[in-house]
Amino acid sequence: MIRFENQHLFLLFIPIVLILISNYILQNKDNQIFNKFANDHNRKFLFNRLQFGRVNFRTNLFILGTCFLIIAATGPQKGSKLTELKREGVDLIIALDISTSMDAVDVKPSRLEKAKYELSRLINSLNGDRVGLVVFAGTAHLHLPLTTDYAAARLFLQSITSELISTQGTDLSSALSLAMDQIKEDSDQYKVVVMVSDGEDHQGNILELTQEAKNIEMIIHTLGIGTSAGGPIPILDDNGNRIEFKKDRNGNIVTTKLNDAVLNEIAYTSGGKYIRVENQANAIMPLLEEIDEMEKREIKAHVFKQYENWYWLFLIFAL
Repeated sequence: MIRFENQHLFLLFIPIVLILISNYILQNKDNQIFNKFANDHNRKFLFNRLQFGRVNFRTNLFILGTCFLIIAATGPQKGSKLTELKREGVDLIIALDISTSMDAVDVKPSRLEKAKYELSRLINSLNGDRVGLVVFAGTAHLHLPLTTDYAAARLFLQSITSELISTQGTDLSSALSLAMDQIKEDSDQYKVVVMVSDGEDHQGNILELTQEAKNIEMIIHTLGIGTSAGGPIPILDDNGNRIEFKKDRNGNIVTTKLNDAVLNEIAYTSGGKYIRVENQANAIMPLLEEIDEMEKREIKAHVFKQYENWYWLFLIFAL
């Protein structure tokens, strides 16, 4: 199969054709005038040293060389061999729950701060992969698009607080939908979402979206932040000092507990891992090992036809 990189340069043949037509017409007129100039005997005597055949031959060679130059400029390529393209790497979206319940202190110093610490370790472990951040509560927002700038990713991660989104709740489906929009189906990378939440009061059709994610080969790992016993949610002043704990309408301190059932099912359905993060050290080590293994593993091998440049052949003819 032959193709041309710069097909528009074929338009240069138009002025050449026009010049040839114009020269042909003018030459016919010149020949008529020349034939009337004298008889054959006198013309041969007057022009016996002029070799019209060589002049015409040189002109034709010049035109032919110009045509070959134009063809060389169009960039002719010939598909001649098959090459195997191996895809590897990870596109990772971190979806972090920043609802008020993530301020609970059953995990020290708080669920949100513990999550940010563990996710910072995750970002540090990446090697050439792209990472993005989605924050969600009652709604979801893109906090950082996919990037390989890990310093920026850590900076954006540390800037996250539970006050970024005023709409409260835990809309897991909205977060997953936004994450899926960021990772295209035709991506050459592994498509991975790390969803971090306490799972409390989740809403939306999260399990249906999880199945859709699985269909496009997206893996969802989930981190459940919190304890089964739960903990209170502190209310802080402008300086970050605790004033009191959040209370219900009856004046009782609200205790929020980890609801890991839905998080576990999300990970199981998509082929990912569910990890409970409490106060233990190295909580997400299994996830770090999984990501590291994915970085070293090829996704697929595609065979495609590689094109070789053949402009040099026409350039030689032109010269």
